[in-house]
Amino acid sequence: MIRIPFPQAPDYPAVEPGFDGPKVAAIHGLMGHDLMRKHLLRMMRETGYRDATMYSHLHPTKAIADDLCEAVGANRRIAIVGYSQGGFEAIKVARELARRDITVDLVVTIAAGGLGRTLPAQWGFNPREMPANVSRCLNFFSVGDRLGSDQKPERNLVQASRSGQYVENIVFPKDEHISHVRLVICYPESRVHPTVRAQLLDRLQTELATLTRQHHVSGSAERASK
Repeated sequence: MIRIPFPQAPDYPAVEPGFDGPKVAAIHGLMGHDLMRKHLLRMMRETGYRDATMYSHLHPTKAIADDLCEAVGANRRIAIVGYSQGGFEAIKVARELARRDITVDLVVTIAAGGLGRTLPAQWGFNPREMPANVSRCLNFFSVGDRLGSDQKPERNLVQASRSGQYVENIVFPKDEHISHVRLVICYPESRVHPTVRAQLLDRLQTELATLTRQHHVSGSAERASK
């Protein structure tokens, strides 16, 4: 018998007062708590994105949105990274923020497809259409990953919902043999698939670094105008 774990409380980081880097909501899927904690969450925190909080995909959507709104209120950038069913929850959180008229700077979905799209009745929306309040979206999936991708590749593609919205679908071909789990393995380096390193992990860090630079540039411009 498969035991469904009770959803864990958010893993809030210890962040020093005045930290102005991006606020990241990292959302894992079913039974993905330890996998995200040991890999994606650890990588983001160790590479300077210390205000990354891990949530279960079962955590209340409004509560995740509340945490992100607090960062927006402090004039910080926000990002949502969702893995597996956490990718659907990432879209749901973005939709909740749209209702609050909050811009989401970056949404990253990883292996958010396959069986997970059809199992939960809680989604109630098209998870392949990016909410209009999202500035940038990167959607990663591996062909052949039955847990995290649909057998028809076109069903894995995220679509923009407005002109000027940046949406990029990054596809790992079947002959790369990248499994659902291996998409998010970050440690040790010897276990990291080189294509995942180049196209997903390094790209994620680049996108977060861009948010940091944009924040500093906008802050400098605001100070110069005073």
